[in-house]
Amino acid sequence: MRPISFALLSAALALSVPLATYAQSGTGSGQQPRVSGRQLASISLSGRYLAGRVAEQDHDYDNGADQLDLALAQQPGDLELLYNAFRLRTYAGRIDAAAQLAPQVLAVRPGDGIANLVLAVQQIKRGDYRAAEQQIGRIGGDNQFGPLRELVMAWLRAGQKDFVAARTALARLKTDNERGQAPILVIEAQIDEMAGDKAAAEAKYRRAVELDPSALRVLMTAADGLRRLGKADDARALLKAFADKHADSVVMDGAMAANAPMPKPPSPASGIAEILFDIGTALNADQRTPRGDLALIFEQFAVDLKPDHDFAWLTIASLYEQWGNSAKAQAAYGKVVQTSPLYWQARLRAAALDAQDERFDEAVGKLSALVAEKPDRIDAVLTLADLLRSKERYAEALAAYDMALQRIGTVEERHWPVLFGRGMVLERLKQWPRAEADMKKALELSPEQPYVLNYLGYSWVDQGLNLDAGMKMLKRATELRPDDGAITDSVGWAYYRLGQFDTAVEWLERASEQKGEDATVVEHLGDAYWHVGRLREARFQWARALNQKPDKDRIPVILDKISNGLNANNDKPTVYEKAADNKQGG
Repeated sequence: MRPISFALLSAALALSVPLATYAQSGTGSGQQPRVSGRQLASISLSGRYLAGRVAEQDHDYDNGADQLDLALAQQPGDLELLYNAFRLRTYAGRIDAAAQLAPQVLAVRPGDGIANLVLAVQQIKRGDYRAAEQQIGRIGGDNQFGPLRELVMAWLRAGQKDFVAARTALARLKTDNERGQAPILVIEAQIDEMAGDKAAAEAKYRRAVELDPSALRVLMTAADGLRRLGKADDARALLKAFADKHADSVVMDGAMAANAPMPKPPSPASGIAEILFDIGTALNADQRTPRGDLALIFEQFAVDLKPDHDFAWLTIASLYEQWGNSAKAQAAYGKVVQTSPLYWQARLRAAALDAQDERFDEAVGKLSALVAEKPDRIDAVLTLADLLRSKERYAEALAAYDMALQRIGTVEERHWPVLFGRGMVLERLKQWPRAEADMKKALELSPEQPYVLNYLGYSWVDQGLNLDAGMKMLKRATELRPDDGAITDSVGWAYYRLGQFDTAVEWLERASEQKGEDATVVEHLGDAYWHVGRLREARFQWARALNQKPDKDRIPVILDKISNGLNANNDKPTVYEKAADNKQGG
């Protein structure tokens, strides 16, 4: 199911408030480490603490956990070390180990949300639902815990076979928004199924899909329920209808497979895992205050309660990808088993990650195998095309884009990136008429795409074609993405190519402020400075560009500019000069 409401996010943040009262440091491990006094003395307590803190800042929670455990072994009575070791064991997904420290944390902070949840998760796994209910009851008041309390309590009371109380808890969450009721209705159906009321469960599963037919996880949960209730054909029909409408949803392939395993019956552990997953998703998706670190904790709770929660494993992998920890991301992808509907997606993302880790040939091999495995799908071939383009293997990328478009058949608005990607490749291969046609078609499909406007507009100006229309496109792109340094640089460089150097300086200075770490942007600014007589500043910018890892073919050019200034050998003529030269040459 998708997140129940934004209130879940607020509740999760409220649960995490005590975290801010502690100093930040490392993580925790599975067991207190067995080390000798000599080993402990070899690195100071402050050294362990500092190492753990640095590891945490790098999102290397396993290493940070180990360091904090060692520090705690040196000074077990230190409450700050204790809490940080507990907290980072939780980040690392070592929930059982975190539970060892939770009672000590609660002895000094009895209302701590995360510590109480850690113990509640342990009790839920043991099937001690009454103890878990009491544990969760120790977390603040109703306002702090928000709607999470009613959802979790419903499952815990169902686990105690008090189905009336479970339904009462869910009834408190009723709203006038029918679509928003779909996830709640699915939970009601699962609890009806646990209670043995098959007719009520079936009716609610079907109604939930009717209320929100586009909600993937509502659909999949309902289809699983129908299969358990002996309605496999109906479940497959629902999945097929979704697949027909959302052709790119690869999840349906595995879910509809004839050999798909029978879904496990609903339980408090799996139901609460879904709620915790939703909270983690909401935290990670919040654009105002994204909390990937806190999101990770809730995703770790989810997979601890439900080890085959593949949506949560993909989220964990995505978080580690964001943090640049590819080893942990790959390990999370590896948790998605072959029989899972998400297995294809995990393989696809893992292959793309190989390319980021400089295992490009291995990534190409894996993606090529995926392309051949499902000849009716476009996701693998598009991933392959984009990767080949990023490595400037344009001829191979073109073949992949051609294959993707052949598989698509009739292009729709959502396919504009495919045409844009192929257009860029064709432009690099100097097949401009075809490139221009693809760019125009991409804009026809989605007229306000700033990157297409930028690319096509700049390409026109750079070639001395459609100058007014090209500049208009560039200006529109900057209106849509005013803070994008690459687009701002395009406008500045277009003015440069038009010989309007004073205006070019204004735009390129703005681009340098937005994207001053980009060697191309800085080199462009230096060129513009030279043309307006700011020679010393020009050489300074070229020197900056040289220190910012420019493309290898630009290094001798920049060195020539620093030594000799701009000249016919290292400067690009205006479009008018180029046109005049071409005319004389003709």
